[in-house]
Amino acid sequence: MAEEEKKEVATQRVNMVADFSNGIYGSSDSFNLAYQMAKGLSQSTIVPQNFQRNEANCLIAISQARKFDIDPLTVMQNLYVIQGRPSWKSSFLIAMINNSNKFDFELQFEEKTDKDGNPYSCRCWTEKNGRRVDGIEVTMDMADAEGWTKKNGTKWKTLPALMLRYRAASFFANLNCPELTSGMYTKEEMMDNDFSN
Repeated sequence: MAEEEKKEVATQRVNMVADFSNGIYGSSDSFNLAYQMAKGLSQSTIVPQNFQRNEANCLIAISQARKFDIDPLTVMQNLYVIQGRPSWKSSFLIAMINNSNKFDFELQFEEKTDKDGNPYSCRCWTEKNGRRVDGIEVTMDMADAEGWTKKNGTKWKTLPALMLRYRAASFFANLNCPELTSGMYTKEEMMDNDFSN
């Protein structure tokens, strides 16, 4: 009898079926398969350092990849841990918005310059069902007032046009498609601010 039970358990393990339709936590088989994947990924030397020899971090990346129906390695290459918190790379967030099929076309960047021709402001917008969808306008005055331009090593001084675009995109996402941020800030937001509270 015990021998038959062992064979049945062994057969069940071989025939493990993962249904990821409810995420990696939807069933024990799904979780176990995801954990096996995480163990394999954690052994790779080409995944970013935060994931090497860290099955738990890899499991989170697999969960996020499943949520957005993308490859786990893509998530790993665009997910950063800053001040102990996960954050998305801004360019990846823009790609997620553009690939979400939530809007009629990809994000547009409405930019203005100051009287000297320097980058001054940026607003992201697109359309949904023919109706314009706007984000919040981000300005260099705002960046100064928030202290973003005063941080050590900030890119606001050397690459203001890019930083305006990144911040405008993160504001757009938080306002118009927060499900894509998963409650996470962008890498650039984390570097600009102290989110320790």
